[in-house]
Amino acid sequence: MMNEKILGIIITVLIFASGLSTSSTANICETKSISSITNTDTIGLDDSYSVDVSCDENSMIVYPNETAVYGICIKNTGNVVDTYVLDCPDLIDCCYWSSLTTYEVTLYPSESNLVIHTVTPYWGEETTYTITVRATSTSDPTASDSIPTFTTAILGNRIIDVATDKIVYEIRETVAMSLTNIGNEVIEGNPTFEVYNENNELVYGCYPDCWIPLEPGENFTCQWSLNVPEGKYIVKGWFLTHNVTYFDDAAFFILGNKPIEVTTDKSAYNSGENVTLMLTNICDITISGNPSFNIFDENSNIVFSLYIYLWIELEPGENFSWIWNQKDEHGKQVSDGRYRLEGHFSTYVGIFVDDAIFYIGRNNPPNKPSKPSGPISGKVKTSHSYSSSTTDPNGDWIYYMFDWDDESNSGWVGPFNSGQIVKMSHVWNIEGTYQIKVKAKDDPNGDGDLSDGTESVWSDPLPIRMPKNKAINPLSLQFLELFIERFPLLFLFLQSQSFHKLIYNLEVKSEEINDKVE
Repeated sequence: MMNEKILGIIITVLIFASGLSTSSTANICETKSISSITNTDTIGLDDSYSVDVSCDENSMIVYPNETAVYGICIKNTGNVVDTYVLDCPDLIDCCYWSSLTTYEVTLYPSESNLVIHTVTPYWGEETTYTITVRATSTSDPTASDSIPTFTTAILGNRIIDVATDKIVYEIRETVAMSLTNIGNEVIEGNPTFEVYNENNELVYGCYPDCWIPLEPGENFTCQWSLNVPEGKYIVKGWFLTHNVTYFDDAAFFILGNKPIEVTTDKSAYNSGENVTLMLTNICDITISGNPSFNIFDENSNIVFSLYIYLWIELEPGENFSWIWNQKDEHGKQVSDGRYRLEGHFSTYVGIFVDDAIFYIGRNNPPNKPSKPSGPISGKVKTSHSYSSSTTDPNGDWIYYMFDWDDESNSGWVGPFNSGQIVKMSHVWNIEGTYQIKVKAKDDPNGDGDLSDGTESVWSDPLPIRMPKNKAINPLSLQFLELFIERFPLLFLFLQSQSFHKLIYNLEVKSEEINDKVE
């Protein structure tokens, strides 16, 4: 009977080949799915073990505390299935400021896998850090290949820092982009984000129509729900002030769907209430490995850790769960606030990671929206626009509802970033006086499901008046059109300012006549 280790390797290989590798990353790392492997790949040939390691771009320039992101492609160039161990031979475990997304990978012949290598220089000195990434066959230790990465740290007076909340995302995840004032003075201006793919093509833009101040350490965020293929992307950020435009950028990767999903049984808990932590197999085959959990507070500090020293199997749809009593590692009750659960499932060929957000105490509702701004009078059957904004104490996405006071409302419209100005338009069909008001609702999980969200209070109302449209007598205009036909030589004159003034006077006179008739 096949032993558990071999079975675990085969199962996880199936996950990588069928779920994590697509042709969209071909320009970084060519892949070959299991369905494309024929018998001629492995039968009738002497076993040979070989590997090729390459990099999309192995030289980058960053500032201290910035992260250089490299896409390392591991390719099985032998003719049999092989497992490779990844390491950095010139460092111990790639040291604490350098890491790989996985340290072991199993590949079929001609199959490739993308591994993300990150380097973050912490010291304030101008130098180049050379870190080599190596892959070694576990079947034949002489079969090895490596590639060096060169990360050059430079010094300079930066004012803004552009970053994403993670380095690696799954398809359909949400990217949180931030622009932070890392200077020593308040800056005021207009923030902008743009995201480019590997071909330098613009795939997303965030252009807030706002002029904002940023205190030192304060940031502006923009969230983007991914709908683009796998690969490497660059987010570029600008902050346009009256005098100068500040710029910075950051790289991130989008990889395939992962075989696990990490959740909690609820999104918000009372203080002291048990929290159920769950790690679920969401693929269509059995997977095996070691589950573990970490819980982070709002300051990214770990308040709880759990590692299961058992090798478990999860059938499709099956989950591993654990009850957490809200006590930290010192046995004390954690404070109310926003928490992030991070779950790991360590297999023979890599570590799968997923996370989820939940709240303890209560999910604070958005603050009271600003009083709607826009025209206070207008005409019926004409569109008029009104705007408002608010912030969310937890930094959640915000949805807005405008009440038009004519027995209709906008419904929940969003999502919008905390602090982002939202503008809505409406048409009133009946004359009268109306009171426009706005309320907001947050999306604590960022998934578009507002059932767990909390609502703000209504804004202060904006009184407006919509008188009816007055009909304009068209007889004068018809007479002028007939006059133009009879006397075309006067056409140029009638196009002049004098003609437009005449038209205006006739319209005013027509309105006066209509008012007297009424």
